[in-house]
Amino acid sequence: MTIEVQVIDTVLALCAGMLFLWAVPSYALRHVGPGRIPPLPRGRVSIRGFALGDMVGISLFFGFYAWTWWLSSRGEETGELGEREGLSVGLLFGLFLQGLQILLVVILLFRRVNLVEAFGLRWQRTWWQVVFAPVVVLMVWAFMVFLDGTGYNEWISSFVEGDGEQETVKLLGESGDPLVLGLVAVVACVGAPLAEEVVFRGYIYAVVKRFTNIPFAVIFSGLLFGAVHGNLLALLPLTILGIVLALAYEYTGSLWAPIAIHFCFNAATVVAQFILKFKPELLEELEKNAGLVPLW
Repeated sequence: MTIEVQVIDTVLALCAGMLFLWAVPSYALRHVGPGRIPPLPRGRVSIRGFALGDMVGISLFFGFYAWTWWLSSRGEETGELGEREGLSVGLLFGLFLQGLQILLVVILLFRRVNLVEAFGLRWQRTWWQVVFAPVVVLMVWAFMVFLDGTGYNEWISSFVEGDGEQETVKLLGESGDPLVLGLVAVVACVGAPLAEEVVFRGYIYAVVKRFTNIPFAVIFSGLLFGAVHGNLLALLPLTILGIVLALAYEYTGSLWAPIAIHFCFNAATVVAQFILKFKPELLEELEKNAGLVPLW
């Protein structure tokens, strides 16, 4: 078992312990029972309609992510990129799974929560909030540049087998099939921002906030978001990104804000990969000056 697998396993176990062995039992002991009225955490993210039964929903998502990580980290090697078959089908299936996750959230909250109001999706009220997304992305990139300048990326890379890149990034860099490249872009820039924000911020963050508090929910959702991507090199930057996305959601009260940030982040990464693909002479300069890490 590699160090990368051990670290990701540990973070996932930490998240499970934080929520299921500490937060939920503590809430039950203090607030479940006759005459006990639990306080509702304040903030702009609505938690009305979320109930203790939603821990079952979180368990479903947590189990799904842990299961897929277990398969990917302990499964057999699939071979070199050029030897793989059915990439387009696999990407379409990934897009289907992203849509399925959104549908599951809708089913779990059906008739209990007005999703438009709970997620702050009324565009006429929140359109101005998304214009700050590029600024937030630049701030996260500044943090990544700082990490790279301290030698963090080089240090972490010494514990990672191979180049440490995620599969999606490898497809962007190595595949010459226009259909594959187009599907990768759709999955990264459309599917991931929508599905992951609905699941992690819209559902998981709100449920955890309902039974704990804002700081706990922000940190928990950030850790889980970083861990489920299964990449040691991107674990810390993705965790910070997850925390920033949760804070953006809480500050604005609208899911459009983290969706816009997530879209800008992934779109910029995809564009950078395309530039490197067709302008390879820029590779050294971008790595030196930007220190980009693919984050989706």
